[in-house]
Amino acid sequence: MTARRFDIGDRVTVRAATTLFHTRTQLYTRGRTGTVVEHRPEWVIPEDEAWGRDDGRTEPFYVVRFRQHDLWPGYTGFPADTLQTEISEHWLTPAQEDDTQ
Repeated sequence: MTARRFDIGDRVTVRAATTLFHTRTQLYTRGRTGTVVEHRPEWVIPEDEAWGRDDGRTEPFYVVRFRQHDLWPGYTGFPADTLQTEISEHWLTPAQEDDTQ
């Protein structure tokens, strides 16, 4: 089992990377900052799993909560509206202190 890089409550930013392969990391979360709210089990990363490599690389997954108005400029819903999604560890970096997203 791999040591976890992030704790519940940590602010993280999703890498703004592109990929030619399958990933479960939604495009609208890339470059955005949210908060880790749950640890998920270690699993094969989606980029390996998509190629049928069930013996591929594994790493921890996290549930990250985003404020919806941080994801979509012009969002007209309630300020408290959030979205949660599961993201593998290699897509996450520690948020910068001045990151307000």
